[in-house]
Order: sequence, then structure tokens, then C-alpha cells
Amino acid sequence: MASGDTDLVRRGYEAWNRGDVDGVVSFLDPQIEWQGYTHIPESGTLEGRDEVKLWLERFLDAWEQLEIEVTELIDAGDQVVALVRFRGSGKGSGVPVEGGTDAHVWTVRDGHIVAVTLYQGTREALQSVGLQE
Repeated sequence: MASGDTDLVRRGYEAWNRGDVDGVVSFLDPQIEWQGYTHIPESGTLEGRDEVKLWLERFLDAWEQLEIEVTELIDAGDQVVALVRFRGSGKGSGVPVEGGTDAHVWTVRDGHIVAVTLYQGTREALQSVGLQE
């Protein structure tokens, strides 16, 4: 994996933490395949930048504040595994929320993110890229 792939993924999270959904989407291939969390409503398989952008905006809209802390980026060939933690507060309630470590697998080709899979926890993600049995 080129270091540029890791930088690309890192810049995507930086855009997210600024609330810049357009910035996040700009890193995605027009035909992106996005496999969202299975435990979040209206998540699932999304295809193309427009679907991903709409979902990200709806997801972000449910929060007063939401930050993703990247704890580690792992080289996995043409994929980058990002270990992340969510922190935020609910819109309206202001209730603080902090999640455990999740993993996002980003597939990068020719400087564009062509696929993303979001995993609750890390085991399945690391297995999917051959880093764990």
C-alpha cells in the first residue's frame, strides 16, 4: 500500500471531524460500494457517491457533535484498516456517547476509495483482510 492511501483515508476522517461531508465524499470513487454497520437503522449496502452522501448527512444530523478518533491505520495491501472510536452527544438530548473500538476497511485503487465496509468491533474486519484467523 502506498503511504498516499493511508493519507487519503486519514484526510477523509479529518474532513468528517470538521463536519465536511462533501470533503469526505470527494475522496470516494463515483461508483463507491459502501457496506454500512448492520446495527444502525437505514444502513446497509449503498452504491455511488450520492447514496453515501445522503446517508452520511442523515447520520450526522442525529448528533449535536460527533467525532471519530482514529487510533490506528493498518496497511493491508490495497486496503487500509482504520481502528476508530466514536465520541459525541445526541442532538436534543445532549447525552454523551462514547463507543468501543470499531474497524473500517477502505479499499483504495488509483487514488480513489472504491469500497468501504464498516464493522462493529475489530475481529471480523481483521479477518476480512487476512490479518487474523
